[in-house]
Amino acid sequence: MDLVIDNNDYDDFLKARFVPGNFLQSNIWQDFLNQQSLRSWRATILDGKRIVATCLFYEKKLPLDRSYLFAPKGPIISNEVSEEKQTEALELILSKVRDITVLTRKQEEIFFKLELAQANLVLDRMKKAGDVQPRDTWVLDLDKEPKDLLGDMHAKTRYNIALATKRGVKIRFSKEEKDLKYFFELNKKTASRNQIITHSEGYYKKLFKILVDNDAGELAIAEIDGTVVAINMLVNFGEATTYLHGASDYNFRKYMAPQLLQWESIKRVKGLGSKIYDFGGVAPEDGSKPKWGGLTRFKKSFGGRAITSPGTYDLIYNPSWYKVYYLGVKLKYLLKR
Repeated sequence: MDLVIDNNDYDDFLKARFVPGNFLQSNIWQDFLNQQSLRSWRATILDGKRIVATCLFYEKKLPLDRSYLFAPKGPIISNEVSEEKQTEALELILSKVRDITVLTRKQEEIFFKLELAQANLVLDRMKKAGDVQPRDTWVLDLDKEPKDLLGDMHAKTRYNIALATKRGVKIRFSKEEKDLKYFFELNKKTASRNQIITHSEGYYKKLFKILVDNDAGELAIAEIDGTVVAINMLVNFGEATTYLHGASDYNFRKYMAPQLLQWESIKRVKGLGSKIYDFGGVAPEDGSKPKWGGLTRFKKSFGGRAITSPGTYDLIYNPSWYKVYYLGVKLKYLLKR
């Protein structure tokens, strides 16, 4: 097998298999990283002309002239080859990533953070780290008729969808930048209510533009008498549509707009050819995310199934600096509590 470092388009390889969050390894996401002035690389493994694996990773700078490399939801390795070849492909990628750290010593990399989809690829020398993307993802297969999808939902969810319609909630979809202002407004309210940190408006503007320019995303908007009360950002990639970000106005909760918004989004993307609706992360079964309980119940009420991954791991290059980094992360977490 051969390893190449290039900026070629390997999206067809990614689209041919569904891995939750695989758009984070796409050329579209690399364009988004470039828009943020983040240095990125792509390592791809070829077996003859066949692509076996690809890995998009980028540099995240730290204080004291240090940094680390991060592969969001990557590497993605084909399950159509033997486990031996999968491991060989991973080792080749890890070797090349290490070479790149030697070439970028001005921002000396402390470790490589990666998010493997397959447990069999976790190596003994990798250290389990706090998850960046959720380990468990909730997905809905769209291979049934809408009436059957509706029938598989929790009875209360079906009731709330009907109630939202009865109470006059209207749903529309938009690729217009002007509608981002509603997302910003509701996102701030949702973040304050749930005590979570969100990205800057500039981040969301760049992301939305990249998605729209590549015909890979849109906003799903719920309105009551012209007032936007819930809004979601959807990403279309390969055979899946992902519910990436969402926000709502708690003052209008009696209208059940979020339930209708999800249902209309599911029907829409099914009609456009998506085979999977990815609700994103849910609380893992080990109880490590108790604050995710409400959101998890909401997502699971639409029916579907869980996809579990090993989560986030670090491959440590500099143990001393890694300890300093880890202590900094713990201190930052304690200060936020």
